[in-house]
Amino acid sequence: MMTFSLPVVWTVELSAVMLSIAGSFWIAKRHIRRYAVLYAFSAVTGIVLCLAFVYAGFYSFPVKLVPYTPIPLVEMATVIPFFVLFGVKYSPESWAWKLPFYFAMVQLIMLFELVALVSPLSLIDYKKWDVWDSYTAWWLYLLFFEWMGGKIVPQKARSPLAASSFRYGRWGWIVVHLIAMTTVFLAGVYAGWGLRISSL
Repeated sequence: MMTFSLPVVWTVELSAVMLSIAGSFWIAKRHIRRYAVLYAFSAVTGIVLCLAFVYAGFYSFPVKLVPYTPIPLVEMATVIPFFVLFGVKYSPESWAWKLPFYFAMVQLIMLFELVALVSPLSLIDYKKWDVWDSYTAWWLYLLFFEWMGGKIVPQKARSPLAASSFRYGRWGWIVVHLIAMTTVFLAGVYAGWGLRISSL
């Protein structure tokens, strides 16, 4: 089994934090006040929900950048709001095309979460929680902030991807299908691995 040292994991997490901060500034640079409100709202909501789930015994985080906090506070205050800002900024105008856009986002987020779950360092430990719970929670969280983002960030401050990009054969269609095929395959590997371990 591939193993990772703690400094390597911290380096990866710190890189994710720095890239998220830079990405959030890039998204918000021309409408900083509106996006700052959305950023703060999504960060506080994510932190409160995560704390509630941890104290309810749903899951835990054995390894964090700040080790004496019950949740990965730095990551929750930077990476999660970046996903929200990215979605609000670039999601297509029509809900018919928002759904495949957010599908691709949730699939990627769940891929990162599964990597954290199966890591030898136990970055996240499910207790009264499972992959489906996370998948559902991410959908609800991102769609809620898509709705809230429409009330906080005006249309002129958004850069929605063209609906035509997601039609058959276009780059959006290709990206969504590549993400879908890759993540579904890896989810199958994860499920098969779990069944193998449970049968030992």
